[in-house]
Amino acid sequence: MPEAIDESAAREILAAIHPRSRGIALSLSDDRDEICAMADAVRPDVLHIVAREIEPEDCAWIRKRIAPVMLLRAIAVRAGETLTEADAHQECVDYLMLDSGAKGASFAGATGETHDWSISRTVVERSRIPMILAGGLSADNVADAIATVRPWGVDSFTHTDVPGHRGKKDPARVRAFIAAAQRGFEKISKP
Repeated sequence: MPEAIDESAAREILAAIHPRSRGIALSLSDDRDEICAMADAVRPDVLHIVAREIEPEDCAWIRKRIAPVMLLRAIAVRAGETLTEADAHQECVDYLMLDSGAKGASFAGATGETHDWSISRTVVERSRIPMILAGGLSADNVADAIATVRPWGVDSFTHTDVPGHRGKKDPARVRAFIAAAQRGFEKISKP
């Protein structure tokens, strides 16, 4: 992937943000040993895995193997499958991300498209672990998404990029997204 960085660059980034922020490393791999080797080398606070081939049993194994690093699992929101998949991950991950998924893609996310937020809301209501909402979120829709879904957190990839430059962040878009998300969370936290 063009956004990939080597382990030493990842360690430098994590060192630069600690202690004021937690570092998250993303793996697209579907190989448990490869995923754990990356976590061992980089030592993030949270490991984010997205490969569709990773099953809940794999998550449990990876989570135990990389502890104390926490595990974030992304799943694609798809009609008829999401609730079962989210339920299956309740005991084997620390966080669950609900993302859009391109048909036939080997991983969840990075489509720039929203999904059915009512499904995500149901998952949030049933979940015992923090849920992060992703999938086509931008400064223009994140407050509505928060009001509808009531997630623990939100994530944006595509709509905070420089237009036409996948993976290159636009600081103004990132700031606008954060401000809109903060307003959205403030609204739902008021009695």
